[in-house]
Amino acid sequence: MTEIGVGRYLFERIKQLGIKSVFGVPGDYELTLLDVIPEAGLDWKGNPSELVASYAADGYGRIAGAGAFVTTFGPGELSALCGIAGAYCEFVPVAHIVGYPSVKFQNEHAILHHTVGDGRYELYHEMSKQISCTTTVLKDVKTAAAEIDRCLNAMMYHRQPVYIGVPVNMVNEKISSSGLAVPITITLPPNDESMEKKVLQEIRKRLGTHEKTVIIVDGGAIRHDVLSLTQELIDVTNLPFFTTPMGKGALNEQQPRYGGFYGGAVSKEDCRVAVESAQCVLWIGNYPSDINTAEFTEKVNPEVVIDFERFFVMIGGQRYDVKMNHVLRKLVDSLKSHPLNIVSGKAAMPCKPQSDTLPTRSKEITQAWYWKRCGQFFREGDLIITETGTSATGMNDASLPKDTAVLSQTIFGSIGWATGTSVGAFVAVRELSSKFKRCLLFTGEGSLQLTVQAFSDLLRHDVKPIIFVLNNGGYTIERVLHGPHAKYNDVPLWEYTDLLRTLGPEHKSKSYQVRTPEEVDRLFEDPTFNACETAQLVEVFMDPLDAPMALKMSGANNDKFNAGQ
Repeated sequence: MTEIGVGRYLFERIKQLGIKSVFGVPGDYELTLLDVIPEAGLDWKGNPSELVASYAADGYGRIAGAGAFVTTFGPGELSALCGIAGAYCEFVPVAHIVGYPSVKFQNEHAILHHTVGDGRYELYHEMSKQISCTTTVLKDVKTAAAEIDRCLNAMMYHRQPVYIGVPVNMVNEKISSSGLAVPITITLPPNDESMEKKVLQEIRKRLGTHEKTVIIVDGGAIRHDVLSLTQELIDVTNLPFFTTPMGKGALNEQQPRYGGFYGGAVSKEDCRVAVESAQCVLWIGNYPSDINTAEFTEKVNPEVVIDFERFFVMIGGQRYDVKMNHVLRKLVDSLKSHPLNIVSGKAAMPCKPQSDTLPTRSKEITQAWYWKRCGQFFREGDLIITETGTSATGMNDASLPKDTAVLSQTIFGSIGWATGTSVGAFVAVRELSSKFKRCLLFTGEGSLQLTVQAFSDLLRHDVKPIIFVLNNGGYTIERVLHGPHAKYNDVPLWEYTDLLRTLGPEHKSKSYQVRTPEEVDRLFEDPTFNACETAQLVEVFMDPLDAPMALKMSGANNDKFNAGQ
């Protein structure tokens, strides 16, 4: 029987999930663990902070299917909790591996550095339990392999983070390697056949009897990996489809049956009417959060909704415990073999496609003009990451070419996330994806100041991003919501065009400033700029009180909304 160290077993399992790079920050309780990473054939991608590492693992997981990072016990792991919470609520499989003090010191309740001084070694573990689908601390060599497998299987089943603590003395303890021959399960088990048959019959009945049917592609379709099935459903039914803010970029927006963006009261009027007057709505991966619904202003009758979720399907408010990936597969196959007369699939589109016409120019760059212009700048094969605030909201106004994708953190909304997550996402693109050609990051200067250290990673990992920094003199999203001239919405002044040179002086980079639409045009049309041969930063100057229209509409009633009125 071949034996292997506990740490090696863990990282071999990580590699089996398709992960090639592990992020993190070194600390004394994990250094022995870090020695094992290259032995397992993985690359160490160190980060300037644990927060950036957690965001990077999130971004990597969104592209590669799963991510992993390592921190040290106490200060290291606590610094990463913000990133883990975001991955938890947005269904990103991330393995948070924590280097622990030895089991001996834990059992003795010794007051070591990085503790809170009272001998409690479960304190931090208990915190992480609240934002992990499962956790473990490997204290027993006899159960170590089983615990690692249990956690990683749960991570892929639920598509949420797990927490694995590895005491220093356990890293090189020998265990059997035989478990490695049994793959981690990455697919969901089949549904109960009788229940699944009942669900399919009810869906077909609704599709065949209602004249006005639409499909909504939401964030869950992306996070639970059913986009190809959703596209097949659109193809076989020819139904109009719409995307939510969280579903932006999920499918090709250049398709003739794409109706546009649906976000309640901030939708284009004909799109809103088309969705809200539908007699049947196939809602793929519904995530009814405040930002995703424009503060709960969606007016879709629950009785007409067929809501497809990872572990259940809801039909007119009735829940059926069947997994949507299997239901969608069977539904598509059923419609191909036994077609229905779906009236909506033969009718003209109920709304006009989003106009790509640019608004009238002003002397300055406006939000209304800029995002439409970005839509013209985007190319097939762009990976676009947008920060919470004006960037994520404004992106809904941009028309996307096919084979592009947009990453945003719609639910948790942690500012600074986009810059950190771009590290992992762009690294994953370079390692694994031939689909994406350009890596684009859009962030505001306020958000950037939280995780700007990540620029050093973007440079040293040579991912050649284009970074758009929207400089609008502070937290514009907060100004729109409350306190337009309040001092607390100001941020320190920085020389943003010096940042790449400062944080990566040994790497080639270019920086630009644009203050007018004409300067934007010249840059967007510059062949050298578009070639992406080096990291580039564009500082885009905008008015502090200008915002995308959807954000202005939400901000108008924000105080009442937050007060629950």
